[in-house]
Amino acid sequence: MAIRLLDDATAARIAAGEVIERPASVVKELVENALDAGATRIDIEIDGGGSELIRVVDDGAGIAPGELELAFKRFATSKVDATSDLLGIATLGFRGEALPSIASVSRVEASSRPAERDAGERLLLEFGERQEFGKTGVPAGTSIAVRGLFSNVPARRKFLRSPGAELGRIQSLVTSYALVRSDVAFRLSADGRQRLVTPGGGDLRGAVAGAYGARIAESMLEIPEAEPFSDGAPAAFAVGGLTGAPSISRGNRGFITLGVNGRWIQSRRITYAIEQAYHGFLGERRFPIVIVLVRVPLNDVDVNVHPAKTEVRFLREDLVFREVQRPVRSVLIANTPVPTFRPTTPSHTFAGVGGPSGVSVGGSGSGAGGRPVASAPRTDLEQNPLWPSRHEAVPPSEVGAGPELDSGSAGSSAFQPAGDPGQTQRETLPVLRMIGQAQEMYLIAEGPDGVYLIDQHAAHERVRFEEITKALNTGAPDAQQMLEPEPVALDPRQEELLADQGDLIAGMGFVVEPFGPGTVLIRAIPRMLADRTSAAGDAFRGLLDEVASGGRHDAWRERMIATLACHSSVRAGMRLTDDEGRALLRSLEKAEQPHTCPHGRPTMIHMSQPDLERGFGRR
Repeated sequence: MAIRLLDDATAARIAAGEVIERPASVVKELVENALDAGATRIDIEIDGGGSELIRVVDDGAGIAPGELELAFKRFATSKVDATSDLLGIATLGFRGEALPSIASVSRVEASSRPAERDAGERLLLEFGERQEFGKTGVPAGTSIAVRGLFSNVPARRKFLRSPGAELGRIQSLVTSYALVRSDVAFRLSADGRQRLVTPGGGDLRGAVAGAYGARIAESMLEIPEAEPFSDGAPAAFAVGGLTGAPSISRGNRGFITLGVNGRWIQSRRITYAIEQAYHGFLGERRFPIVIVLVRVPLNDVDVNVHPAKTEVRFLREDLVFREVQRPVRSVLIANTPVPTFRPTTPSHTFAGVGGPSGVSVGGSGSGAGGRPVASAPRTDLEQNPLWPSRHEAVPPSEVGAGPELDSGSAGSSAFQPAGDPGQTQRETLPVLRMIGQAQEMYLIAEGPDGVYLIDQHAAHERVRFEEITKALNTGAPDAQQMLEPEPVALDPRQEELLADQGDLIAGMGFVVEPFGPGTVLIRAIPRMLADRTSAAGDAFRGLLDEVASGGRHDAWRERMIATLACHSSVRAGMRLTDDEGRALLRSLEKAEQPHTCPHGRPTMIHMSQPDLERGFGRR
């Protein structure tokens, strides 16, 4: 085939694919144009997930008379010129490609009026071709309606996801900008329902309340910005925003919102800095709710990296990393202090075991999850109310009680895990005699081969996991109606997941229905949660988090079952009667893999008769 120039229409449709990937891309470009125009209020209306209608209305400066049609020409922009430094761009848009790209793959109605003008202009375009143009009476600002997106590009349209999924992406995007630009009031409605409202006026906590709910907004901790210079000028580099207490963590990174000079961005480097700031405060696979707003000199950041303009490069990346991590961590330490330990004299140790210090009985003698650790002085743990309860398991990395004993060395420890956590064949457990409960966390039991210390939550989790797995493998989930249906607030990403994977969630025994913007109503729950209805909302969100983590469907299923098992099990800190303890032991004896919980933690520590005798110097 001979080389030839593409016609303008074909070239425009190809170019549009680089800028406009899906309905959320259209919303992003139009919202950014509104922000560049100085808008204080932006209304977004969506129908059919954005494929039928996207309308963005703002109260910004408007487009000057005679320039509305020019704005839809390729590479036409008021934001940069030949003398502009592309390394110091202050506006969100600058390429002059968004509006012509949108117009080439849709039907566009645009109207605009500057506040100082009596009349505005109205323009109708169909796939880039002008249909109508003239003066009209319109409110001050700009209104752009996009209909039939990708209707002239069927190949792209068929790759769009469901309307609910596309709406979820749009809501997530609008939420991000509403948090980054709290000075602007945002309103998002979809199919006649209001989905998001924020107050504007610089009220960041109010924006969080509009996006995530009042409970989360109230629990956020303020990141203080750097003090201004003596002359009153703001610092060239500053970090502000809100960071969530560890008690409101989530199972994915979707709640980490980043802004640089008023631009919503995605940055692995800054995200990693935030995660490092939370090191020791959150458990494995838990992520914070954070809004971090960074101000840097314009010449220190390059936004001209990708057509989507969500990726940026920093001239001094290490400085950004440090300056983000430090204030976030400082706020966490100030409001959620790391547990402090006051050494006291150990009451008793096993002599000659586990090195010079021995292994202590109780107290610090065993790490989180029942894992044996080298002896350390017994401690009193001082906790802030925001820190997890002393009865909740804390990862050993957060406690720092000492190095683990080498269980692979013969005779190195009086405490050895009972069984191999990695074995997949049926494991056996002897008949155990209940002796009592310690610290409302551990069951003490005697067997023919020694003494067992059993983590009640981990053990019940294993029992529940196998019960749920068996029930799901043999039939439909056993659901129970709730006496009082529970409303659960969902973020945009969770709404998207529910729209796409609702059948998977229902397969676990949850029956939910829409209940207002960003909220669903739980009407039925898996029967194993019947005695823990207060955990229904957390369990439901936990399932969505597991779906969000990705992977194969069978891996999702196993993790979701583990999540249900966790939320339906007895907790550390619950006092069990002797009958309840014995019933748990009988169930654990029947389990296929009684020695580990579904997450891999040991359920018990075994002290054999010879180990006890050696520990007490009888051998």
